[in-house]
Amino acid sequence: MKLWTYIGKNVLVTLMDGQEFIGKVTNYDDEVDNESGEDSIHLDDGKLLYDFDESEIKTIEILN
Repeated sequence: MKLWTYIGKNVLVTLMDGQEFIGKVTNYDDEVDNESGEDSIHLDDGKLLYDFDESEIKTIEILN
């Protein structure tokens, strides 16, 4: 996945375990900068800020 392409976009993220999150992608960390050793995105849902590693993400859908 090219996670950096979602920065600034409103998205629906579906995780491997079936959980879904809607929000705006505010940041991207590459595998070098991330403690987990994976690329990740930060998602702001208006209440909380989430950090999802690429291996946790099943799908990302851009919302209008």
